[in-house]
Amino acid sequence: MSMHDIWESIIAFYEPTLEILGLWTLGLPLFITVIAMIFIISQKWQKPLTLRSLFNAVFPKDQYAHASSRVDIWNGILLLLVGFPLVGVMAISGIAIADHVAVWFNTEFGTRSTLIESSWLLVSVQFLAYFLSVDFVGYWVHRWCHTNPLLWHLHKPHHTAETLTPWTLFRQHPVEFFGLNIIPAVVGGAFTGLVLHATGTTILPGTAAAVGTAAYIAFFVIDVFSHVHIPVSYGWMNRIILAPVMHNLHHSMEPHHWDKNNAVILTLWDWMFGTLYLPKKNEVWRWGCNDEEYGNANPHKTLRGFYIDPFITLYKHLRDGKSSNL
Repeated sequence: MSMHDIWESIIAFYEPTLEILGLWTLGLPLFITVIAMIFIISQKWQKPLTLRSLFNAVFPKDQYAHASSRVDIWNGILLLLVGFPLVGVMAISGIAIADHVAVWFNTEFGTRSTLIESSWLLVSVQFLAYFLSVDFVGYWVHRWCHTNPLLWHLHKPHHTAETLTPWTLFRQHPVEFFGLNIIPAVVGGAFTGLVLHATGTTILPGTAAAVGTAAYIAFFVIDVFSHVHIPVSYGWMNRIILAPVMHNLHHSMEPHHWDKNNAVILTLWDWMFGTLYLPKKNEVWRWGCNDEEYGNANPHKTLRGFYIDPFITLYKHLRDGKSSNL
């Protein structure tokens, strides 16, 4: 393979990520404006409105200069360089899995007659099947990361964050990062394939476009905003879709908030399965894991601790469990 071929393959690998980053750049002015206005309204702004005051409202120094935030940023850069291109492959693979599963069912059980003729209705059904199944599985995987002792060791670094910024979204251990993305894509793709067989249809180009558009909107509007330092509420919609205040509370270190609001996008699942927590008026909390692992005692205040500590604690957990059974 020539150097030209290698370079072309590298460009192809990063092209989807560069496209997403380009879209983020277009959305950044909107993000800054919205966050600044929400902050001003929520704090009953009394200071003169200047570019500096707006910048400080959106990017408060106490959040971004914190050691916790520095870990988020550097890990985020790593994920952007390596993780996100692979996640793009996973998302595409989810659609491919749906197609292959449908072919398998058609081969094993015979092709069914087409139940839906309308293209827009067909795209809607296929998109909803994929979106709802991926989000449903995402909720349960996230919930199991909190309730399963083994999975918790890898998910815990995300909850030792003592600040919240959009970079906190990237505060995921690389092993957990791929698991959280692979499992929903595989299961969601398989379920969508079953729907394709049941309706006697195949994936339409419009469905793939809808999935890609929804993924961008969900990431920018839901995921990024859910990790800002301002507890924005959507009112009664908090029971259906993840508002910043709901995930803001999910990062609380107060014991009565633990394991609540596990939604990825739809808090409808939390509502249905008893993990929804609607914050009370004027309720406050601290961000972090617990009092014992806070501040200087935080095991993940450096990149080394962030990457290595989960394996050490997991090993100790397995060792102690094995010893207790002897």
